[in-house]
Amino acid sequence: MEKSYRLLNHKEPLKADEIRRLYSGYWVYIVKAHMAPNKQLISGIPVVCGDCAYAGAEDGIYKQYDKDEFGEHTELYLFHPGFVSSLVVLRESNA
Repeated sequence: MEKSYRLLNHKEPLKADEIRRLYSGYWVYIVKAHMAPNKQLISGIPVVCGDCAYAGAEDGIYKQYDKDEFGEHTELYLFHPGFVSSLVVLRESNA
């Protein structure tokens, strides 16, 4: 079975714009997140990208990031606009 995620090898934080550029079209899990007061991501270390939110959770890949050394976690949904809008419609129809 093909994996729907990949582990990333970044060691240093990237600015949010760089993460968006590199991983456009994917969901990205970020550790050591530096957030603005309005909760917008400024920078962080992307560690997983996937085709859906928390792709790979069944493999337990996120457990390794549940340590204080990884700081604040966040996620970015960088899916193409049509994909996100279809999720919103689906969510609203299930409400």
